[in-house]
Amino acid sequence: MEIKRIHDEDEAFQQLLTNRLRTFNDVHSLHHREIRNTDVPVVQLKVEQDGDMIAGLFGSVYWDWFDLDRLWVASEHVGAGLGSRLLEEGERLARELGATRVKLTTFSFQAKTFYERFGYEVAGVLHDYPPGSDYYMMTKQL
Repeated sequence: MEIKRIHDEDEAFQQLLTNRLRTFNDVHSLHHREIRNTDVPVVQLKVEQDGDMIAGLFGSVYWDWFDLDRLWVASEHVGAGLGSRLLEEGERLARELGATRVKLTTFSFQAKTFYERFGYEVAGVLHDYPPGSDYYMMTKQL
């Protein structure tokens, strides 16, 4: 058997791999199988000023977890409390949707200390990813 390198990005190939992995997961995990046929609730929040978005949060709730995917505040508004307000409201809504825990990722140059102030703990770290920085997975009990 020969290993062939694909030089150009091939979306059909990528989708085939995704489908094969999902099929494997579905066979071995009831939770994966069930989530595929479910509308996963999302939490989406934004803050606008003069018609421009200056902060926002996005995450989804499944398996009793709030997967906090994105929290962003425009740099000129950092320190004004928008991130805190978004995080607290996002957690509140996630609890209403059945979440008992939160998971998120952040880099050392982003918001690790911010999340720690709200009770998040480091569950794992990749050092020097990217070079000179660290990448953290953080969790919290709601």
